[in-house]
Amino acid sequence: MSPVRRPLSPRVLAGAALAVATLSCGEVPTLPDGIAYISTIILPAPAVAVGDTMRDATGKATPLRIDAFGQDGQPIPVDPTYIVTTVPGPSATVTPAGFVIGDSLRSVRIVGRVGDRLQTPPATFDVVRQPDSISATTDTRFVLGEVSAGQVYSISSPLAVFVSSGGTAIRGGVKGIIVQFAVTKIFPASAQIPDTTIVLIDDVNRFAQPDGRLSVDTTDSQGQASRRLRAPPFGYDSVEIQATARNLKGIPLRGTPIRFIVSTR
Repeated sequence: MSPVRRPLSPRVLAGAALAVATLSCGEVPTLPDGIAYISTIILPAPAVAVGDTMRDATGKATPLRIDAFGQDGQPIPVDPTYIVTTVPGPSATVTPAGFVIGDSLRSVRIVGRVGDRLQTPPATFDVVRQPDSISATTDTRFVLGEVSAGQVYSISSPLAVFVSSGGTAIRGGVKGIIVQFAVTKIFPASAQIPDTTIVLIDDVNRFAQPDGRLSVDTTDSQGQASRRLRAPPFGYDSVEIQATARNLKGIPLRGTPIRFIVSTR
């Protein structure tokens, strides 16, 4: 059964309006088929393997998508077209149905069009080698640092991993691969730790709701991804964090999961 599509809030629609065609200042959009706003291009993944079709997290080949809405916030079916703007040389092909095929190893920019008056901002993805392995690039066991003056929490060293491909003579890092970090155990099991007390944080010290114990990162141009643990240095003995990743066909990488243990002493 298809999921029910709820009307979007005015705030979301205001964000979608960034993708509307350029109109005269103060002009009210009057566009074909009752369309008032379109979304940016929705990518199934941040990367596609060279010679393959872009796939979602499960490994299913999935087309690009643009959502369109009327003034009332209700979705309107559209048949967008996509244009690769990267030059020079081959980069990627987008079929009429919106499926992306990676042609050569590089970063790719595309725009989407709905009719002749609506165009999205550019979207960017990478054409990469198919990854086959994940490994830790830091120690997998270490002690949480001391609490800084005036602070309640300590922040660990990075829990860093390397996603790579062995398709050439030299193993190379693969960009654009999603790595999931999760707090999987707290020792002892009897420790009573409130939500958002032990959390995984990103590069700017943010954590994901609701409890901060699951976080994702996307590998950089060197194939690196990382998260840090923020926690009080008391009330438990240690924390287990697992890092997992799949290749672009949805198959778990060799070496996954990587198990990190951060202890308080």
